[in-house]
Amino acid sequence: MSKSKIILIIILVLGMIGGGTALYLFNKPHRTAEDEKPFATVTANDLFNEFSTNESVAFEKYRDKVIQVNGVVEEIKTDASGNTDIVLTTEDILGKVICTLKTGANADGINTGMTVDLKGICNGYLSDVLLNQGVLVLEKK
Repeated sequence: MSKSKIILIIILVLGMIGGGTALYLFNKPHRTAEDEKPFATVTANDLFNEFSTNESVAFEKYRDKVIQVNGVVEEIKTDASGNTDIVLTTEDILGKVICTLKTGANADGINTGMTVDLKGICNGYLSDVLLNQGVLVLEKK
């Protein structure tokens, strides 16, 4: 077999491996907070205070981790993508914790003024603490 045929076969095999890996990653289900145990359980106020006091330390601590947050619902809204955002109030008038629910999750039964527990994946801090792929935590009886 000539050297050019061997190189062509190697390129084809690597291309097939790369294509298979890309297909696997593309079809892999999105990570949600639903089935994961929380890294930490905190109040909305405490979580916001950690980020507003020292953002870099808090981000290193919570980045991409599932956090369970307890707080009072200030607002329920739908973002531009059609996802539901639940806004939890804090003692800081300008700072909130915003949890975007996972696709398909709804906020039925949640009203403003209610105290709720939400789990979400920490996505950072942009004047508000952001959680995504969130779910409502229901009490087990």
